[in-house]
Amino acid sequence: MGHDANQVLMGATQSTFKNVDNHAGNIAAGLVVTQKSDGTITTTVADGGQLGVSLGKDLSGTDAFTPVVRKGTRVPILLQSNAVNPVIGAQVQLHATSGKADSSGTALNATYASGELDAVLEDGSIVVDGCALIDFPGGL
Repeated sequence: MGHDANQVLMGATQSTFKNVDNHAGNIAAGLVVTQKSDGTITTTVADGGQLGVSLGKDLSGTDAFTPVVRKGTRVPILLQSNAVNPVIGAQVQLHATSGKADSSGTALNATYASGELDAVLEDGSIVVDGCALIDFPGGL
């Protein structure tokens, strides 16, 4: 099978410019991670400050930690729906509870670096027009 440039593997960035930290907990790849005051992580905006974008399961296979891109370029983020229609250079908006990019919501310190792409999820399934690449070199 040949390479499909429209497919993006969730949990893998398309640039070497990134700052990644591990956090206790388990958040799926491509979702924005929020840290609560007690240190736990969620995807709900109102729970605290946004740390970055999850890279999914850690390589230890224990599901104990989630690697999170705190700063980076060309980082894949899941879209709330096919109606998001990201425009390159536009500011990324975050859904209130899902951790996905949305057409309206909480504005992030990030811009779109691509339009809609097919998301290849951690389980191997593909969501057509399910993600986009974003840049946030200064953090979210």
